[in-house]
Order: sequence, then structure tokens, then C-alpha cells
Amino acid sequence: MAALTEAQIRICAHACITRYERGEGDIATIMGSYALNEEQREQVVKIILSERSDLIAGNVEDSPSTDAPNEQEETVKWYNSIFRKKTV
Repeated sequence: MAALTEAQIRICAHACITRYERGEGDIATIMGSYALNEEQREQVVKIILSERSDLIAGNVEDSPSTDAPNEQEETVKWYNSIFRKKTV
């Protein structure tokens, strides 16, 4: 995935929290649905834990993207699309 700005990392972290609060799965599964590299994943985890300290670090470990439920596929596509660069 291309480099993300700090704002995009925050948006991703808040999207993960929102999806978790809506009951779309655990944080690890939700984060696994995003194409983040290791550095980006660490930044997202840091923001999630700063916003929701009740989510212990064990709940935000890496998870493969294939763990995301099929019924969430359209939602995941939309969230992922906000981070894609437009090609001309």
C-alpha cells in the first residue's frame, strides 16, 4: 500500500473503532481487512489504544485479511477505496 498521511492513518483507526463498536468483529479482524504495511498497522494500533484504552494490546494484534466475514465485503471495499490514489 502507498504511504498514508497522518490524517489517513487517523481515519483508518477511527473507522476500525467504529466498526468494532457496531459489532462487525474484533479489532484484529477489522484491521486485517485493511491493506496496511507493518509500520502503518503499528500507527493505527497506537491511535486505537489512545482512543480506547479499554481495548488491550492483545485485541489489536495482526490478523489476516481473509478473516473478515463475507457479508462485510462491500463495507470493506468502501473503506479501502478512500485510501486509493486516483489514477488519471
